[in-house]
Amino acid sequence: MTEKFAVFIDIDNTLTDDNGINPKNAEIIDEARKAGHYIFVNTGRAKSWINSELIGHINLDGIISGMGSRIEIGEKVIFEKTINQDFVYSCAKHFWNTENCFFISGVQKGFILNPIPYFKQWDFIDIESPEDINGKYKDEKIQKLEMFGKNITEDDKIFFGKELNLYDHGGYIECASRGCTKSTAMDIVLNHLGLKKENSIAIGDSVNDMDMLKNAGIAVAVGNAIDDVKKIADFVSTPCADGGVGYAIEQLVINK
Repeated sequence: MTEKFAVFIDIDNTLTDDNGINPKNAEIIDEARKAGHYIFVNTGRAKSWINSELIGHINLDGIISGMGSRIEIGEKVIFEKTINQDFVYSCAKHFWNTENCFFISGVQKGFILNPIPYFKQWDFIDIESPEDINGKYKDEKIQKLEMFGKNITEDDKIFFGKELNLYDHGGYIECASRGCTKSTAMDIVLNHLGLKKENSIAIGDSVNDMDMLKNAGIAVAVGNAIDDVKKIADFVSTPCADGGVGYAIEQLVINK
């Protein structure tokens, strides 16, 4: 009997890039699932950042969003942890008059302060004041806080880091609930499915994928991954644009 594997895939610049998903990825994912393997996206994006245009034509067994803060298998949410509402409010007040673009990303909605032109193409809500967070949007489940800009200071990072896990990409920081990572979510899913750690594969490209790769039975870096990710990978695939996810699954799962 063929061993079953669970594959955990980052989205941005791993499964898809600005040109969309390489058809090879969708084809091989379908083939792997038909063979009885499990395929999950494991992304830093909050659920409100994941739409049908992004991954709608990919058949998946589940979605892990917000850096491990929400886990869905099929239609069922098996784990969820949100950011404390009072802390979200304090962040909105703290960063209200800064020059940097600040996102508050939830399960249903995303909110933006100081939007820059690029992000106006997205369906974010411009909040009118920090009070909106504890007022008309108080019931929104917040998964993630993010900041883009050239003037992110060490004090900004310390402020976020008081309560949250922080990932610094240089000019962009993302923060999620402490205790939640892509790695912890992967463990929860493996336990739920009754699979051993050695039967897990993680595929990524960036600093926020490293804990997941280190924790997986097999760590995969796509060809466009940063050097630090490639250094810890057991397998370096082709780049995202060339269907690196599909190639890795084909070599490590289907042709195993």
